Amino acid sequence: MKHSKAGIALIIVGAILIALVPIWKWGITPHLTKIPDSIKTTSVYEGTLALNVDPNTMAVLPPEMTVKIPLSIERVDTSDKAKSDGSTAVIKETAVAQGPAGKVFLSYTKYFAIDRATAQNVASKEADVKNRKGYSIALGFSVDEKKAYPYWDDDTATVTNLRFVKTVSKNGIDYNNVPLLMFKASSEAKMVTPPLGLPSQIPGSGIKSILGNQNLPFGDTQNYPIDYVKFVDATLLIDQKEGSIVDVNSYQETYSVDATALGMGKIKIGSLTYSQTPENVAKAIDDVVKTYPLLNAVQIYIPVILLGIGLIILVIGFFLFFRKKQRT
Repeated sequence: MKHSKAGIALIIVGAILIALVPIWKWGITPHLTKIPDSIKTTSVYEGTLALNVDPNTMAVLPPEMTVKIPLSIERVDTSDKAKSDGSTAVIKETAVAQGPAGKVFLSYTKYFAIDRATAQNVASKEADVKNRKGYSIALGFSVDEKKAYPYWDDDTATVTNLRFVKTVSKNGIDYNNVPLLMFKASSEAKMVTPPLGLPSQIPGSGIKSILGNQNLPFGDTQNYPIDYVKFVDATLLIDQKEGSIVDVNSYQETYSVDATALGMGKIKIGSLTYSQTPENVAKAIDDVVKTYPLLNAVQIYIPVILLGIGLIILVIGFFLFFRKKQRT
């Protein structure tokens, strides 16, 4: 009994194409969807810095005398190709916060080393902080709504979990009703460095002034370390396909002095509240949507095409195989 050689050949080819689908999806796709060396994004925020203490004397101000300073914040993230390698992308981040009359209240330059495939922080001599954990720049490709993402904070050297809340739609400049994932996080931890340019140590006279008690057992001229605590309440909008943070919807940092050892609890000394400007969010949405065709091709279209062609060839092969058998 003879069988169609063409049918057998087509069956083999169809089976190979179908077998390539999981290989492509889980073996090849992760190598094609990587953090590139072409990142250059500018994020613009508007916010308010509120001071509850006199920055010179550290004396607590009454609520009606709280100093509120409007801020304009610009952050730029740029790929540093010279410091990157095949598995690690190094991102240079600069930020400047300006108040009225252009006065600079915050200015820094940081380097983040992240895994190209997962976007997680990795140890690298090229990063100025080598022990970062979790995520900083993005949450990686194909964000999972059921997953909690540990989000790194340099001020406290800790991570806090970003958790999915809901899906919302926002408009870009050229693209409308783009679905975004809302994640929220809140945390409280001791700060590594003092906030707002405040001192790490303070004389006893300053402690008495902050706590409003001149009878505390501290030497007026002796310096004492201060424990600062930072509380964060954040809402971020994430693009699910690319994992980019396209909208810092709201971000509030509250700074306190930990006086629990003295029975005074935490004394609020200031806060920074900011959010991304609508115009900047619209541009960020357009930037990520423009990457969709390539991501869809790699993650969806190619494996679907492989599967479809494989099934068609397989069916034709079986048809020829069994037709020849019937004739015989």
